[in-house]
Amino acid sequence: MSSNPWIALDSATAPAVRAREVRREWEQFVSGSGVNGLRTPVADSWRRSLDAGVDPSGGRMAPTAVDRAEAFDLWHAHPLAEAAPLIRHCLAGIASESDHLIVVSDATGLLLQLEGDARVRSQAADSMNFTEGAVWSESGAGTNAIGTAIAADHSVQVFAAEHFVEVVQEWTCSAAPVHDPDTGELLGVIDLTGLQKNVNPHSLAVAITAARAVESHLAYRLQRRDEALRARHQWRMSAGAGRRAIVAPSGRLVADDFRGWLRGARLAPPPGGGELILPSGEHASAEPVGHGQALLVREVDHAGAPRRPSPEEPHSLAEEHAALRRLATAVARGVPPADIFCAVAEEISPLLRADAAVVVRFELDGTATRLSGGDLDGDHAAAVARVFHTAGPARIGFAVASPIVVDRRLWGAIVASSRNEPLPPDTEQRMANFTELVEVVIANAESQAELGASRARVVAAGDEARRRIQRDLHDGAQAYLVNTVLTLKLAREELGGGAPSAVELLDEALAQAERAKDELRELAHGILPGALTRGGLQGGVASLVSRADLPVQVEVTPERLPAPLEATAYFILAEAFTNAVKHARAQSARIVAAVDGEKLRLEVRDDGVGGASLNGSTGLLGLQDRAAAMGGELHIESRPGAGTAVTAALPIALSRAA
Repeated sequence: MSSNPWIALDSATAPAVRAREVRREWEQFVSGSGVNGLRTPVADSWRRSLDAGVDPSGGRMAPTAVDRAEAFDLWHAHPLAEAAPLIRHCLAGIASESDHLIVVSDATGLLLQLEGDARVRSQAADSMNFTEGAVWSESGAGTNAIGTAIAADHSVQVFAAEHFVEVVQEWTCSAAPVHDPDTGELLGVIDLTGLQKNVNPHSLAVAITAARAVESHLAYRLQRRDEALRARHQWRMSAGAGRRAIVAPSGRLVADDFRGWLRGARLAPPPGGGELILPSGEHASAEPVGHGQALLVREVDHAGAPRRPSPEEPHSLAEEHAALRRLATAVARGVPPADIFCAVAEEISPLLRADAAVVVRFELDGTATRLSGGDLDGDHAAAVARVFHTAGPARIGFAVASPIVVDRRLWGAIVASSRNEPLPPDTEQRMANFTELVEVVIANAESQAELGASRARVVAAGDEARRRIQRDLHDGAQAYLVNTVLTLKLAREELGGGAPSAVELLDEALAQAERAKDELRELAHGILPGALTRGGLQGGVASLVSRADLPVQVEVTPERLPAPLEATAYFILAEAFTNAVKHARAQSARIVAAVDGEKLRLEVRDDGVGGASLNGSTGLLGLQDRAAAMGGELHIESRPGAGTAVTAALPIALSRAA
């Protein structure tokens, strides 16, 4: 069992062994005994399912709330529907390779959308009512990845007999919740479901990556809507003496007063507008604007008169906004996170009249790693320690620290200090603006890293599956066919010229066996050529071009490279070369694979008709995805009538690390 309680399997335990173990635990539980070797999230879910009256024998399957036509309408009105192409992009590869279904539910567990193999969909619908319109909450269907992810608000993998209802135990599923970036509320769940025998150890990681990619997409769309609201209502912000802000109907701040006021605080405006009290205790009024798309919040004192700002306030806040604009511009331009951290420390110090500012990251052992700024003195260290233990802002001596929270996880802190006097009382609030910017930078970097790592794992798993299939074909079916051919030849020799009808049948059987053997050899070669495994990229390319009918100039490094890199490079070269032979009507071609420093550079060039493009070929588009999964890039030059050149650069260091 995995050390992570939310993952069903680890690499050290065979799925069949784990399936038998959890089946014994399930039988003990339903007979009234306790559980011993079960993961805590699953045990808790079993108890909730039992309390909800779910029948573990499967006498009552998941209930149907709406028919498929109504579920279709609900799906197209759901916020996650706009992210359907992104969900498909993240999950289609692993779903296809593992015969899994891609599933999306709403926040109640109602299944809105299922995609995947028709045979698997039919089996899931017939055996356990796993289809659009069914409700797969824990109270409706017992322990399952979708229902348990909703109940625990956490991503989870559920395998075999970990499902509370017996008829579902032939299946395995991995689900990750998706939250609304505006309200933080649960929108729904993204799930991968397949038969138990096809369990994939990476399915939960890929589902989590897809959910986070969708949340990032929704956050980006929300950011664009906020920008439009700010542009549309900017004139309202400067139309009076008092401080003003634009907030969403949910109470989320869209635009703060240029002098600073709410500083990211979430409000609780009354529906339709009206009087409200801010978190600071100040009185304010909210007025709907833009057909209810936003609220204009204005400050008032107890007598309803506008507040007058201090003479120094506008100048100081203008400097702060200028600094934030500079940092936001750097973020938008894709400046590396390390440079952003340094810029934050440099911008904060003069704004807060601080002598030093530091950005730190918290490690798993509780220590803090300095990422930018000066050394940590005593007050710095004490303030950082308090943030680590409380997850809130801290002020100790002449130092103030503000937490950096990424994806509801305490990631680190920004700390500023003065040598001679305490920092101003509003320092914590002003630092919060900068920590929010740092949180965006970190979240984007982590999402990109997780997506890249997940794609690389999926590609590696696919290549390993190809190696296993190729090996099984060679050692199993192909060997049996070879023996069959030899046996038929011996039988033919024994018959000699007697029994003409038997000789004719035997000759036909021998010819068919020979053809099957040749076709199986070609099939195994297409999956993953043995020459690649034995002789590396040079051997694989030599085998590839040996069957071509056109002259090919080959320059391939003899150096052995990491297996994932060799497989990726081979498939790029093979697909590009196949395109030249079958579609480009080329008279000659050139294949290059050369190590250039820390990169493997690939090139396939032909003198064919040209006109190839990524948009017009799923094969070439798949090559671009493969290159990206390895941290590389692929380009195509193919002007009509001028031949085609496919070039790629793959990092060697990343593949060694993988």
